Amino acid sequence: MLRKTILTIAMASVSTLALAGHDSKPTANPWTNFGLENKIQSMPKGDPIRGEEVHTQMMCNACHGEKGESPSRNYASLNGQPSEYTIKMMLDYQDGRRWEDYKQANVMVKISRALDEQQIADVAAFYAQQPLNSWSYAKEVDQEMFAKMDRVVRKGDVSRMIVPCASCHGAKGEGNGIVPALAGQVPEYFIRTMKAYQGKHRNNDVNEGMSQFTHKLTDAEIEALAEYYAALGQAQ
Repeated sequence: MLRKTILTIAMASVSTLALAGHDSKPTANPWTNFGLENKIQSMPKGDPIRGEEVHTQMMCNACHGEKGESPSRNYASLNGQPSEYTIKMMLDYQDGRRWEDYKQANVMVKISRALDEQQIADVAAFYAQQPLNSWSYAKEVDQEMFAKMDRVVRKGDVSRMIVPCASCHGAKGEGNGIVPALAGQVPEYFIRTMKAYQGKHRNNDVNEGMSQFTHKLTDAEIEALAEYYAALGQAQ
């Protein structure tokens, strides 16, 4: 009961932070492969111990859990994410490359702008150090659809020119560099993200790689992929 009360207060505080003032969307050019690589390499080395302090002080734990493993279906799990990916996401929120008009995204814009590059690198290092775990509430899915998605993950779909998910996200959904880990991700967040790419509401993917991929997937396939990755555990 006490934990629930503390969580409620913390989330209310974060919401207040998000609603304090109204920012206009900044103008930022899309990432190029070269530009993004140079920016990531120019970032300071992250310290996971300091990163945990940032995670706590900025109340990231209110939404993303004590170690980055989301306790809620409303928020993404960050545990086990490659540090480069977390850095990119925070920079995207800062610069307006990722600008989704709903409450959680507005919170992230505010938080990202309150952090300097060292703090971003530190919290990214903290999340990268945490293990990937399967989502606790993954549900059973249609086995035929699950098998179909397993083929898409491992082999893609030549008939629709869909490349294998594993070619970027890893055979076990572990991610790599700026490519996020998908193993153990909250299925509702996964679905929301895929729909955002599909509907062009999110366009911070380099060379529109995800937008092109999601465009050819049905709603049922996206849901099955969400459950497929949610069930993967300990990918690292």
